[in-house]
Amino acid sequence: MSAAAGRLIAAAGLCVVMAQTAEGQIIPGRPPIRGPGTLQPARRDTVPDSTAVKWPTPDSIAQRLLNKPDYTITRYQGDTAFFNAEDKQLDLLAAGKRRAVVDRDSQVVVSDSAIFYSQASRHVTAGGHYEISPGGGQAPIKGLGRAEYNLAERSVSVTHAHFPVNNGEMWYLEVNKAKVVVDSTTAKNSTLYANGGGSITSCDDSIPDYHFEYREAKRTGNNTIVARPAVLYIKDVPVMWLPFIFSDTRAGRHSGILAPQFGIGDIVRNSPTYRRNVNNVGYYWALSDYMGVGTWLDWRSSAGAVANDPGWLRYNADLDYKWIDRFLGGRVGATYTQNQDSAHSTNLALSWAHNQDFSHDAHLNTSLNYVTSTVIQRQNTFNPIAAIATIASAATFSNKYGPASLSIGGTRKQYPGRIQVDQSVPSVNITTTPITLGSWLSWTPALSYSRNDSYDIDQPGVGSVIFRTNSVTGKQDSVQARGRNSTNSSISFDTPLQIFGRDFKNSFRITQQRLNFPQQVAIYDLDTNVVKENRVYAATYYTNVDWTPEFALPALARNRFNLTPSVSLQNVDPGPFWVASERTNGHFVHQNKRLTYGLSASPTIFGLFPGVGPFERFRHSITPSIGYSYANASSVSDEYLIALGRTRAGYLGNLRQNAINFGLTQNIEAKIRPKVVDTTGTAKADIIRLISITMTPINYDFERANHVNGNSGLNTSGTTSSSASAVHSRWAGFTSETWGYSVNSELLPGFDFSSQYSLFDGSTTSDTARFAPVLTTISASLNIGRGQNPFAVLTRLFGKAVPEAQKSPTPGTDQVRPRSDDTLAAIVAATPVAGAPRGGDRFIIPPSQGWRAQFQFSRSSPRQPHGTNVVDFDPRQRCSQVANGNTFLFDSCIAQIGTQPTIVAPITGQTAGSQLYRVPPTTSLNSNISFNLTQKWATQWQTTYDFERHEFASQVVSLQRDLHDWRAIFGFTQSPNGNFAFNFTIALKAEPDLKFDYNRTTVRTGGTSF
Repeated sequence: MSAAAGRLIAAAGLCVVMAQTAEGQIIPGRPPIRGPGTLQPARRDTVPDSTAVKWPTPDSIAQRLLNKPDYTITRYQGDTAFFNAEDKQLDLLAAGKRRAVVDRDSQVVVSDSAIFYSQASRHVTAGGHYEISPGGGQAPIKGLGRAEYNLAERSVSVTHAHFPVNNGEMWYLEVNKAKVVVDSTTAKNSTLYANGGGSITSCDDSIPDYHFEYREAKRTGNNTIVARPAVLYIKDVPVMWLPFIFSDTRAGRHSGILAPQFGIGDIVRNSPTYRRNVNNVGYYWALSDYMGVGTWLDWRSSAGAVANDPGWLRYNADLDYKWIDRFLGGRVGATYTQNQDSAHSTNLALSWAHNQDFSHDAHLNTSLNYVTSTVIQRQNTFNPIAAIATIASAATFSNKYGPASLSIGGTRKQYPGRIQVDQSVPSVNITTTPITLGSWLSWTPALSYSRNDSYDIDQPGVGSVIFRTNSVTGKQDSVQARGRNSTNSSISFDTPLQIFGRDFKNSFRITQQRLNFPQQVAIYDLDTNVVKENRVYAATYYTNVDWTPEFALPALARNRFNLTPSVSLQNVDPGPFWVASERTNGHFVHQNKRLTYGLSASPTIFGLFPGVGPFERFRHSITPSIGYSYANASSVSDEYLIALGRTRAGYLGNLRQNAINFGLTQNIEAKIRPKVVDTTGTAKADIIRLISITMTPINYDFERANHVNGNSGLNTSGTTSSSASAVHSRWAGFTSETWGYSVNSELLPGFDFSSQYSLFDGSTTSDTARFAPVLTTISASLNIGRGQNPFAVLTRLFGKAVPEAQKSPTPGTDQVRPRSDDTLAAIVAATPVAGAPRGGDRFIIPPSQGWRAQFQFSRSSPRQPHGTNVVDFDPRQRCSQVANGNTFLFDSCIAQIGTQPTIVAPITGQTAGSQLYRVPPTTSLNSNISFNLTQKWATQWQTTYDFERHEFASQVVSLQRDLHDWRAIFGFTQSPNGNFAFNFTIALKAEPDLKFDYNRTTVRTGGTSF
């Protein structure tokens, strides 16, 4: 039959089929194969895409038939068509580039050989290279050989077929022979049986880089794919045999078995000392679309156990929930750990994270963590970051009530390996917008309250240890005292008023401290400043109440000098107005107030200078802050000085005040010379800040200088011969006890430097204060990377285009399914102590592109106190109490003190004569460096170097290799005493749980530093 005759028969067949109902069509219903979710393009095949089928333009009669309502259109196309009216059989044959095509309601069958349909047997058969497109945006089924569609059984049998499966990542299932059975109730569910062998891969190359070959496979509906046995091939090389492979293809929340986390060494030990470790053996229940529960076990073998690593069994549970329409979500986690030691010590860890929006203004955020044994919590980790991290909890509720904003919250901290607990509960803040009480009066009140408690303080000092007789040995030994607590609370109320445009500030402050543990206090003679006795109080307390009003006068010369006069009612002594302490037996005593008059100015002075090189002009601006204050002399009672532990000898707090203060801010900016002349004059100048220096204000009191240097009666030795023991000094007028400055520059983006000095040895309220500047703190940070690159700044200065790689990173695109490294980053950032699996926290995955370096240098060297009531704060003695013989905990504690001295800072009283602590200096450098060695290799190195001990406090090194469809990760961590963990993982990107691990963790009882 000729091609023209074939087209006529095809047109006749179209007319015949148009007269039938939908049930009598060649391809009724939807084909059984369906891929969930958004489909991706299939791999290239020999059969062109069915969407490229071109249909001939219908004539007027055919067009009228096509426009008939309530009919399903079926179109046929081929090189040759045979239609047997008696047997109701249709044969479509293809030839050359002309394919056999059947299109019914967007469902298309294409074959480069033939398509046969028999209404008697209700079979549709396609041969050659075939493609079945179910329509509805679903992926096509492609194959080579034979495809038979049984309409009665609602099943299709195929050979050499290709099934795309979308599981967030697209999988491609190749079958040699398979049968697909459609559910009789719905075409959305189908079961695939492949018993003739085949392969599966996620690589979309025409020749995949890897694949699994299997003997038989089954896919149930859109849920799971199981294939057995499976052999992994890299290219054509067999690499590994697996008894089965399993992939859950369901989208969204669903129940299922968790993927266990273990390495090859956990199956076949590679050394006699290796300790097997298996994690994440459990199950996840999807209770609903909004809630799910996971439970799993973690186990570490006790074979070859040592004292610091006895092995353990850990039970975990995690409940996650999220109701978007109710604006809440969170998770609850619990972990119960039982060590395999002789005491069977246990630890219960609980975590709760919750976020809820009650309204547009009302919000609740909680992040709670609690453990019963901080020693076990630290002992069972090999990550130096987790070993020194605090176990922190926080909760905050905020809301707006009219013009007022309310915030209520609290924090709680436990320290790994320590018994001390610090908490701040509650913390209340109420602020308001200006409340207008009239056209001339407005009020802006604010209230805040906070309470800070420390329980079981483990700092050295009187009563820190209890001596007792050991019932076994009969000898004296010591144990750390418990129940040593402290409380600090404060409440403040600010009630500023604006009257006829003038500001009247009024504030009230109440603070209280109670140290509920023995403290040794020096009692001084009021007149001679001689220590009369050293008294030990069972508890010390200090309460002060203060009230400070201030009235701002109209500004003068605002545009030029910014002159601002002020009048305030200030305390004569820098201390509070009312005071009660253990020195007054709980009774309040007070001092006097006096009027203080002030005048301040903050002009801006600048100069323009000619440029050089790439700079067209320089601008140097200086903004000094100058202030003057005056107050008459007054008196301070003896009772007030006794309450603060001060003495009358050399006291200068009641002198007349005649002082100035001076601060300075400098900025040097440069205008970059344009490379192209702007003839329109509309171009915006490109200005860069070369350097910015800010200095804290410093005070100088002329009256104090005259009193110390003019009324002291100096003798030949340079000291006073009168009762005042002051030293003649040109620095006597300075009353600022500290001074500091900060520096930053846009030439080094992300760079900040600041330092602080203690200027005097002693209090400046006494004439015995000696000017002896000491550098107390240094803080410096430098962040460089693609978005903060100093070379990019230099390139811009010399007029070259900044490479795209050195500009700020492009915002990321939305992801249908989070990558495994995104999930790991979220887990590491959240740092829960219980619940969510932490199997990957031995290393941190570096970014796959770009480079970044962060450096943080810090030094803390407080001025060392002197006297008879000073205790040496020895970090090694402190950590010996914490570690209790555990060298791993001991070294981690030393590292913690070296890098975070504020966490273990001793608590002291607020009155003179209280016990002081001589704290050693700490100097450390923290760095976090990540970069690409090559296009495929990326690395990250985190470390902390202790300059005082001249060694590294911790090391975290990770190396990542992009293997196209796979990702290889090498992770290494080491603590100062030699404890280390090494992890090597090769994971499939499309299925992160399909991985090959090697884990090695070692606890050394007496290692050396590196």
